[in-house]
Amino acid sequence: MKEPTLLLLKRRVWIWTLIFVGALTLLYLFKGILLPFIVGTFVAYLLNPTVTKLETFNIPRILSTTFMILLFFIAIGGLLFFTIPFLKQELLFLAQHLPNYGERLYQTTLPLIEQFNDIIPVKDFNQLKTTASAYFGDMLSWGFKAVASVLTNTLALANLLSLVVLTPVIAFYLLRDWPRFTSILIGLLPLEHTETIKNQANLINQTLANYVRGQALVSLSLALYYSIGLKITGLDFAFTVGIATGLLAFIPYFGFLLGATVAFGLSLTQFNDWTSIGWIAAVFALGQGLESYLLTPKFVGERIGLHPVWIIFALLAGGVLFGFLGIIMAMPIAAALSVIVRFTLKKYYASDFYQGAASQKHKLASSKK
Repeated sequence: MKEPTLLLLKRRVWIWTLIFVGALTLLYLFKGILLPFIVGTFVAYLLNPTVTKLETFNIPRILSTTFMILLFFIAIGGLLFFTIPFLKQELLFLAQHLPNYGERLYQTTLPLIEQFNDIIPVKDFNQLKTTASAYFGDMLSWGFKAVASVLTNTLALANLLSLVVLTPVIAFYLLRDWPRFTSILIGLLPLEHTETIKNQANLINQTLANYVRGQALVSLSLALYYSIGLKITGLDFAFTVGIATGLLAFIPYFGFLLGATVAFGLSLTQFNDWTSIGWIAAVFALGQGLESYLLTPKFVGERIGLHPVWIIFALLAGGVLFGFLGIIMAMPIAAALSVIVRFTLKKYYASDFYQGAASQKHKLASSKK
């Protein structure tokens, strides 16, 4: 490689590194106000294919944008209108019966505890029970105080209001001008690498769209299955546990483990026979089988190239760095990085650095023919 070319390459690497570091710094500094913009961008991204399709029927983009934005947020509002009272009733019922659940759980596990009498005296278990009850009460008190502080916190209320008020406005303008924004971004690309970057961007878009569409179908299917299955077993809070288990399925194995833990804990306080608990175990075993061998291969598949470990790491890293905002941004960034890594590895395997002297001799022999 000639010296000027090497210097030009180093300069480009430094420029893109500075741009990347600067963008991350700005995101971190302004993370407190970015939530409505990120959510608005995500909504516009989801609705853009439909609006573009409506344009093929000679419907003006501003009309199709207005219609889709109204339809989307009316649907979200209607969903919240029906679910929030239900969740409120469930939580109130849980708060009223929580002491009884704790006592019944202790009585259920008492035979198991008594088996350890030779190791730990009964009086120590009684002391442990008293201590645990006290700490449990403190935890509940702390939890209610934390919720109250969030509801009365000015910044939290401001963020909530900005999310509710600004997100539809931001989504509308982004969706209306989406083609113009993409044209501007394409125009900023280096002419020499425009096609390559566009191809990789299309792959990122395809990977992210396949994952979001497929995982949404998986989560909704699992939420419906667990809700109906747990309701048939007679478990209290079956719908709440089932919906939460299904919706959290976008984190591999996390939704299943959390839902199973909560369901088994409730079943120990509610049922006196192991048969009922066995039916709940069967519901979760069948659900895990459906998710692993039917729903995920059918709706998500391996073609998206996002390994479960990579998904878990991306979500955890996003949550640690940027909180809830980071969780929202995790999957788009993970999809982009997975495509970039595959492209980089492809270039690396084709390079002289990887293939060594044998590749150079082969190229030299081919040029002489």
